[in-house]
This record gives sequence, structure tokens and C-alpha cells, in this order.
Amino acid sequence: MYLLDLSYIKEKQQVEPENKAHLDWVKKYLADGSFLFAGAKRNGQGGILAVKSMEMQALTKILSEDSYVIANVGEYQITEVDIKLAQPTYEALKAA
Repeated sequence: MYLLDLSYIKEKQQVEPENKAHLDWVKKYLADGSFLFAGAKRNGQGGILAVKSMEMQALTKILSEDSYVIANVGEYQITEVDIKLAQPTYEALKAA
């Protein structure tokens, strides 16, 4: 599984025009099961995505479709994790 930390690298007025396309992109990959959850940072400076395990090349291709990446207003820090412990409600994350 991957945790993606999105940080905006441009001013808010440059990010805002990309918001709808970015949201549509997130919804597309939530619907197909690639993304497990997504949310905005409370400080308004980006967001966090959890992504199921896949080849890095496949993840890179998905990220290249994000309007924030295309418009060069956001960048991702990618951390690969193996979930070992979880509350019973989240046991499925160990397989992600």
C-alpha cells in the first residue's frame, strides 16, 4: 500500500482552477478500487491519498493524470507501507 502526501507548490489562486478535475480524478480511482481513501489536509496545503499496492510504474502513470501534476501546482511524496496492525474494522488494509 502507498500513502501519498500531496503538497501544493503554487499559490492558492493557481491551484483552485484545477480542483474540479483533481476531484474527478480522485473519484475515478476510488471507484475502480485503486484508491482506498482520500482527504484534504486541514491546513489547506494539500491532501493525503491511500493507494492499494501496485507496481510503481502503474502508480506513476496514475499520478501523471492528476490535474495538479499536469498544471505543476502540486507534488506527491510517496511512501510505501506494509500494514501489520489494524483495528478490526480496518483489517482489510493489511491486504491492500
